[in-house]
Amino acid sequence: EENEVVGFDEEAKIVIERLAKGTDDLDVIPVVGLAGLGKTTLAIKIYNDPKISYEFFKTIGPQQYKPKRSFLVYWKDSRNARQNIKIWLSGGKCLIVLDDLWATDVVDSVMKVFPENSKGHRIMLTTHDLRIGRYANPGPHSLKFLTDKESFQLLEKRVFGSNIRKCPEDLIAHRESIAKQCSGLPLAVVVIAGALKGHTSERVWQMVKDNVGKHLINKDDPQSCLKYVEMSYGHLPEDMKACFLYCGAFPQGFEIPAWKLIRLWISDGLINSNLDDRPEDIAEI
Repeated sequence: EENEVVGFDEEAKIVIERLAKGTDDLDVIPVVGLAGLGKTTLAIKIYNDPKISYEFFKTIGPQQYKPKRSFLVYWKDSRNARQNIKIWLSGGKCLIVLDDLWATDVVDSVMKVFPENSKGHRIMLTTHDLRIGRYANPGPHSLKFLTDKESFQLLEKRVFGSNIRKCPEDLIAHRESIAKQCSGLPLAVVVIAGALKGHTSERVWQMVKDNVGKHLINKDDPQSCLKYVEMSYGHLPEDMKACFLYCGAFPQGFEIPAWKLIRLWISDGLINSNLDDRPEDIAEI
């Protein structure tokens, strides 16, 4: 689907230039952006660019380490694995792309593996968290939102295909209204395009235009929004997962008082206190 990507050419050019140029020392190039902005899509586009294969002797890209957890454990937990990677890196200029980082300790673990041999190694990482991006490099690349024009183009390509790329004239007004309501988020445009694909009826497009939010949150599944919660939950530490699950002890639609939730955590021993701070203060942090 790379031929249906819109709005990333300039972004890719900027990041590739940063990867290729600069110091011979190890450098980290973070790409930061909100969920749905296309960080993974951009990472794959950059990784597959011919300039990358020309510039770097060896590469590891986002397609090569799924499931991601096994790759990160490979870096962090095995001394033999880290030694093997150091040997692998000693051959020439290397690039490793890490997608969707949620913690700074992963950045530290990966950087420790790279030998100090001035070969110009590069790490490119993507994250939704600006704090992590700035931790890796004070000057991260911030991914921009799509312009209205780019949103129109992406919607058109996804609905009608890359070869046609033309929206019927009687649907153009609906196309523009729908695309604008996606607020420049490529993922939102792709989801809406899925609802429109195969339909050229003005009635259907009108209906989607009037219910863009509904399609984004509940597309074909009233529980679909929980998938985003599940993804975030999966990245929480075990102790925080337990704390989060206590929210389920309250009735649906009930406004949960923070003080009551904190008391539940403390009474069940989920908050580790110390001599300097009260459990209540730690829980609030």
